[in-house]
Amino acid sequence: MIYMRGQHRDYDDWADAHGCRGWAYKDVLPVFRRQEANTRISDAYHGTQGKLVVDDPCAAHPVSRQIIAAAVSAGVPETDDFNGAQQTGAGWYQVTASGGQRQSAAHCFLKPELDRENLTVLTGHLACRLRIENRRAVAVEARDTAGAHVTIRARREIVLAAGSFHSPKLLMLSGIGPRDELHRQGIDVVHEADEVGRNYQDHVGAPVTRHLVGATGLHGADRGLRALKHGIDYVAFRRGLLTSNLLQAGACVDTDGAGRPDVQFNFAPFAPGAPGQAPLGFHALQIHPMTMRPKSRGRLGLRSKDPNDAPKFYSDVLAHEDDMDTLRRGVRLARKMCEQPELKDLIAEEVWPGPDISSKAGSNRLDDAIRAHARTIFHPAGTCRMGPTPSAVVDLELRVNGIEGLRVADCSVMPALVSGNTNAPTLIIADRAADFIPVSG
Repeated sequence: MIYMRGQHRDYDDWADAHGCRGWAYKDVLPVFRRQEANTRISDAYHGTQGKLVVDDPCAAHPVSRQIIAAAVSAGVPETDDFNGAQQTGAGWYQVTASGGQRQSAAHCFLKPELDRENLTVLTGHLACRLRIENRRAVAVEARDTAGAHVTIRARREIVLAAGSFHSPKLLMLSGIGPRDELHRQGIDVVHEADEVGRNYQDHVGAPVTRHLVGATGLHGADRGLRALKHGIDYVAFRRGLLTSNLLQAGACVDTDGAGRPDVQFNFAPFAPGAPGQAPLGFHALQIHPMTMRPKSRGRLGLRSKDPNDAPKFYSDVLAHEDDMDTLRRGVRLARKMCEQPELKDLIAEEVWPGPDISSKAGSNRLDDAIRAHARTIFHPAGTCRMGPTPSAVVDLELRVNGIEGLRVADCSVMPALVSGNTNAPTLIIADRAADFIPVSG
């Protein structure tokens, strides 16, 4: 629910470095503004009349407030808008939540239109593949909740919006993808497209974690009498913890001196365990540095030609040395924040990386610790890359190259991951797709 668009340069790079003309910041800013119903900010960067409600976080947590203050003491400027003239700073995020209601795409855009005569929503269906005839997408083959086969024919176009894992998976199941990958699974090649499933990228982080003094965090808030109180507060008064997205604050910082933030920090009055491990059994906070523009690239393929099987992917996160170096700088700055007087009486010993791990330059133990604790930020992108040449998966109006009547409209089309959360950018990709589809005569 964090509302973060990314940097102006991200979109200018799409246009200039990746050839995606028409996707520069000047092109996408009007779309962000027309979507937005911001409850606090009305200026050249924000809209107030759109359908997507963007608000300040509810139930601001005092631990998060102290971390913001510590970040400012560590040299990070304070900000009240990560989506304005510049992204740099530490402060409260704005969120797609308001009045105790998550302002999701479904809530803001889909539900108000459910009564339209030309809209049918089928839930519980599994999209299996696209039917391609004479190089045109003509139908979606699916299974319903009982497992029966369903064919949904398209009069004009099919828009694929299954995300960075399943959009390329569906293309490959339909015979659109790398020849060797399709042959490996016994799938006939309809259109050879080597880029399908390539260019996989994701933000990755390694959270510096400290014990909290006393019961000042969120540990145990989902159990016993505390959980009951939170439930009553929400149901009866629409207030309290259950109105919060929990990750309420953070920072975007230029740690390498290149002139634009390269590390995003999430501030939280709680801390999960190591990847694959149970949550921590005590109160803790985390200052979580994350790569903003990762250079590592992975790929996605098929496990089989059974639509029920999840795709397989090779993430290769931290394969590029620059990404590892970015996290080293992020860990060092997070530790510096923890040393500030604003947190002196709030935190105790370090949980991760741990007091025996040095973060000085050249520390192999820090590298080992980062690799052991590195985790996805759940922002996969790029696997149906947009570009100006036929080798790209989709063209600049999101049409699948080589196939008529088919578009992709999700964050898989990003040529490069944006510097921040992917919710808001994905919504404007969808909005622009609607603009590109010709109005029926």
